[in-house]
Amino acid sequence: MQIKNGKRDALHKHLLENNIPNAIYYPVPLHAQKAYKDDRYQEADFKVTNQLIKEVISLPMHTELDQEQLEFITNTILSFIK
Repeated sequence: MQIKNGKRDALHKHLLENNIPNAIYYPVPLHAQKAYKDDRYQEADFKVTNQLIKEVISLPMHTELDQEQLEFITNTILSFIK
């Protein structure tokens, strides 16, 4: 899920406080990690990546979620947004 209002980290915390597992993957993008650094590239080459690492959050998504859990997750997110 992409949160464009700069409140992704606050949503992450809100979900955890409501016992909803979620994750922020790659807080350090691959191009900034030591194993992938390459002098041929500049930070400006990764504008989209650098924006997405501030906005993307992973929500629970698997076949074991029932309707009640899906509604709880959805309502918790909607209450945060409002």
